[in-house]
Amino acid sequence: MSFTALHPELGRIDATLIDLGQGLEWEGIYRTRPRIRLTCPECGHGVHAKLSPRRRTRYFAHDPGRSPHCHLSVESADHHLLKRVLAEAIRRAGWSAELELPAPDGSWRADVMAISADGEQMAWEAQLSPITDGDIQMRTNRYYDDDIDVCWVSSRDRVPWLCTVPAIAVAPADPPTAAERWMVHDGLTRFDYKCGSWIQVDDVTLPTFVRWVLDRSLTIHPIGRRYRRIRLPGSNAIIRRSVSWSTQRSIDAEAKHEAMRQRQEAAKAAREKRAREAEEHRKQVERERQRQEDERRRVESEKRHREFMIESKRRQAAWEAQRREQERKRQEQERQEELARRERDHREQTAAQQWWEGVSAAQLAELMGHVTALSISEHASRALPRSDEREREYAYGLALYTGRRLFGVVMPCPHSLDRLPNSTRIFVRNAREKACITATGLVNADLVTHFDLPDHEQTSLL
Repeated sequence: MSFTALHPELGRIDATLIDLGQGLEWEGIYRTRPRIRLTCPECGHGVHAKLSPRRRTRYFAHDPGRSPHCHLSVESADHHLLKRVLAEAIRRAGWSAELELPAPDGSWRADVMAISADGEQMAWEAQLSPITDGDIQMRTNRYYDDDIDVCWVSSRDRVPWLCTVPAIAVAPADPPTAAERWMVHDGLTRFDYKCGSWIQVDDVTLPTFVRWVLDRSLTIHPIGRRYRRIRLPGSNAIIRRSVSWSTQRSIDAEAKHEAMRQRQEAAKAAREKRAREAEEHRKQVERERQRQEDERRRVESEKRHREFMIESKRRQAAWEAQRREQERKRQEQERQEELARRERDHREQTAAQQWWEGVSAAQLAELMGHVTALSISEHASRALPRSDEREREYAYGLALYTGRRLFGVVMPCPHSLDRLPNSTRIFVRNAREKACITATGLVNADLVTHFDLPDHEQTSLL
């Protein structure tokens, strides 16, 4: 879909113009037989005149088999509508409007090119699809390279690149074809000198804005860094803008306000400088007084320090002597405790050796067999020792485990029962050994199990 086409005899024709720009009536190309061979100015493919049924908009549609790379054929209906509205606004301003006009070298193609009577040109670009800041700046620079100004126009609610290039955001009319009711809602501002800020202008129609731009009543203005908080009319809302369209009067007002602000800041800086100098003088006097006071205190402090050091050395010597005595006592206590521990270990080892002397390998095997049978009956698992060593932490008895769990200890020495974990089961041969265990008072009798085995092996059968 496009608004322009190439006539085989008249050249470029424009569907938005009454006479198609060539003194030709629409009926002369619309549904004529034989059909006039019209072509697309972008791709050269055949096009034919069409009329939209709802808006009665005249345009040119590609014949079947068009190239998928033709930009004019893939533009949306909203894009074409905005181009048409821009063209109408330009013509109302007294300029001619050429739609889809390409550069002689193909470096750009203007959606709508405004051309004055003396040949001055300004490009108007309808941009509805997403575009990066870099791409839109590059396309703008191509116009600048040919000394052509450009204004980008979008009817989207959010326009991220609005401050990247000269641009505005517009609100469509109802119906959309009523160009005189399209409104500019972003990108146009005025400066309020009393408030010292820019205010967004949202009551200007698109045709009025276009006329003001073409008449040079508006110019694109880089807003000063201190004034980029733009107030929205009728509210306290704020938006940030670094570039905006405005009148020279507002631009001058901003410059005047900035000059006034700088004068105020200069006066404030001068007052602050005088205040700082006065404060510095006061501080200098105070520093001299403080220096003298510090010197007096320093002399007194040195005297107190000398006295303190003498006392500190005396206390340090006394503390060192006390510390050495405490260390000697501690080492002596540790030595005594170590001797006591070794003596206890020797007594317990001797007692354990005597305790086990009367137990032969056969008796131990018999006792282990009874304990194993007991573990199988209780837990369906054999109680086994992890080591053949009689360990001190188990009172020099044999620790038996069912899996990872301690089942009990076989034949712990009565002299070392306090080393056993709480509630540990104990297994001995007979009631005599159980009595030896319980007589210590360190083990609950219920935790001790005996199997009525004799103290000595039987050597004969009766």
